[in-house]
Amino acid sequence: MNQLISLDKINEVKQWLLSKKKYLSDIPFDLDLIENEVVDSLSFVEYVLLIEEISGREVVVDDTVLDKVRTLDRVQLNYME
Repeated sequence: MNQLISLDKINEVKQWLLSKKKYLSDIPFDLDLIENEVVDSLSFVEYVLLIEEISGREVVVDDTVLDKVRTLDRVQLNYME
């Protein structure tokens, strides 16, 4: 996939997260979204569905999913490239 398209897609995810957490002005791509409660248990399903919608790829919810979606860097690597 074209790197610019990949960057556009991950920025869509980032903007969605920022819209949900108005107190944040930015989200570093290496920030642990779960540990820092940017994505919590209530928003996790919506977050996964958004990744699927933007990437066009299924996010299999198994033992590895948390590691694959923990940071924006990992989301980009696992679902946007």
